[in-house]
Amino acid sequence: MTHQEWIITVDDEHVQGIDEVVDALEAVGFRASGVLRSLGQVTGETTSTQQDDESLRQALAAVAGVASVDAARRYRVAPSDSD
Repeated sequence: MTHQEWIITVDDEHVQGIDEVVDALEAVGFRASGVLRSLGQVTGETTSTQQDDESLRQALAAVAGVASVDAARRYRVAPSDSD
C-alpha cells in the first residue's frame, strides 16, 4: 500500500461550498488534512496500490467542483556544506 498526497483545487463556482466538495472527495477515499479556503484548495491523501493511483486521481477529478488534482511533491536541498 502506498500513501499519495494530493493538492485539489476547487473551481471558482464551488469555493463558497468547499465543505461539500470535501465531503464528496472523502466519499471516494480522500482523507483531507487541510482546507485552504482563501486559495480554494484542499490537501490530503489517499491510500492505494501503485496501480490504483491514476484511477484514484480520475475519481477525485470527477467530483463536482474540482478544477484540478495534482500529486504533492516534496523536494529537499542538501545542507550547504555537503558534497
